[in-house]
Amino acid sequence: MLARLVGIILGLILASSGYVVAGWGSLGNWAAHLDLGPLEPYRTNAGVAAAIVGGALIVAALSPRRKPRRPRRAPMALGLDLEPEPQTKTAPPEPASVPTVPVTAPIMETAAPPPQPPRALTFAEQRARLVSLSRSESWAEAARALNAMKSLARTDEELAILHRDLGDFARGQGNLDSAAEAYETAVGHARQVCHDRPSDEASELLAGALSGVGDVAEAEGRLDAALAAFEEALALRRARGGREAGDPNAQRALSVNLERLADLREDRGHRMRALDLYRESYDIAGRLAAADPARFGPDLAATRTRLNELEAKISS
Repeated sequence: MLARLVGIILGLILASSGYVVAGWGSLGNWAAHLDLGPLEPYRTNAGVAAAIVGGALIVAALSPRRKPRRPRRAPMALGLDLEPEPQTKTAPPEPASVPTVPVTAPIMETAAPPPQPPRALTFAEQRARLVSLSRSESWAEAARALNAMKSLARTDEELAILHRDLGDFARGQGNLDSAAEAYETAVGHARQVCHDRPSDEASELLAGALSGVGDVAEAEGRLDAALAAFEEALALRRARGGREAGDPNAQRALSVNLERLADLREDRGHRMRALDLYRESYDIAGRLAAADPARFGPDLAATRTRLNELEAKISS
């Protein structure tokens, strides 16, 4: 804020000085005989240059500045945080035995049956494949899986999931315009699902789409739209927080949502409200890390770092 004020003041001084020196209007008459020394032959040019620089300083000071992005906890991959696959134990080898050669009758040769065509995957199976491909960063195959999902999506729930995943994919590729459009479409279908078949799963589907809307709006500097989206998503997740206390995925989504909203509140200067949100997120992250340190320990460390930074800013 101080830098903006200094820029405005300097800009006004330079612009008004250039106006007077150049002799524009009645205000410049009194400076017509003012000696500019070595610059006297270039009086008009010097005045114009000063006025332009002053105007540029004022415009730069009044223009909104994008704040540097803070390191954040990554959202769940394509809206789904799958549990790690359990490791299977191999049975110990059986002790070797002396093979016996059975006496069998001659085998009659028969024609091999024709190969069966591969079974077409369902929407849910294609999406599970998409999540797996995105985690291995096989983006070309992931794009093909998304295209296959487009031809399979029929219900509002499937269409909401499809467009939320399209938004995640586009945002990961840096295409914010396509991501914003996909997330808005996902929100529309998710609202219809909540209206027709209200459930915790429908609420989380809508909350996930709203979080995508908020992320893109924040990246584009539309902070009012981002705040509204994150606030609505948080209300949906808090409403089911008690019923989903045993679901680590739902609890992590709630913790990340709290931090997204806290960052926006801090940007608006609401540091105490941001601090309360970060403390709530830290409590949730702590419980998750205590239950599964390998999976949620990094989340807790990142939240603790941001919480310490915010407390230091408030106490300073």
